[in-house]
Amino acid sequence: MRITFLVNHDLPALLALNYLIPALKQHDISVFFSKKNSSNKKIENLKLAELAEFESRQLCQSTSLISFDEFGARELNKVNTLDYQQFADTKPELVVSIRYMTILKDRAINTPRLGVINLHSGPLPAYQGVMATFWGLCNRERHIGTTLHFIEDSEIDTGSIILASSTEANYQRSYLWNVLNIYRAGCVNIMQAIKQLSLGEPLDASPQSDQVNYSQANYYSFPNSREIDDSGITLFSEQDTVAEFL
Repeated sequence: MRITFLVNHDLPALLALNYLIPALKQHDISVFFSKKNSSNKKIENLKLAELAEFESRQLCQSTSLISFDEFGARELNKVNTLDYQQFADTKPELVVSIRYMTILKDRAINTPRLGVINLHSGPLPAYQGVMATFWGLCNRERHIGTTLHFIEDSEIDTGSIILASSTEANYQRSYLWNVLNIYRAGCVNIMQAIKQLSLGEPLDASPQSDQVNYSQANYYSFPNSREIDDSGITLFSEQDTVAEFL
């Protein structure tokens, strides 16, 4: 099966690729990444900029991870417009999105015959939007996790749910540590979905409106400095190393 991964150029996404790509050798894999520069509005918040810088250093210094370059990953920020043909040329049967920073439009979504599935780093529909793990910790949830869902249109995190994972939150560790800690279980769900599809079995997905907690649906955006301070959550620690998750 031809599978195209759309990921972000960050530490959690690279960890996910390290779980997934070696286990998918029987498939034809292409990898593209989004990469936003530090002037992007989303990280104008100094605390989030410091987190991004820490992750960037970890990406450069880690010897335990297979790198983006080794996966043959290419930068692709404008998948809906200027970069669409690069994406289409991989002739994907399935697209897997992990932390990709561009909202997909109809043409990209409709390109793979088996659809686009996205691994969201939070329980849906309760934690739609960005930094779902942070908001889960902020709300003192006992469990955080991931949701594997279809991307069906350009709405954010609203597609039908395929599988979900639940991981106990660790309030003795940082936000980044908790993010990295949820991806092993999330990637197991991706591999299960790919196995089903490769066997010709459709994925059993249910609309979010069918979920028992649909009335608790919330959309979260990036926290500001005050919200981070008030949460009491440490975004990262110098002791955070990706090696312990491999």
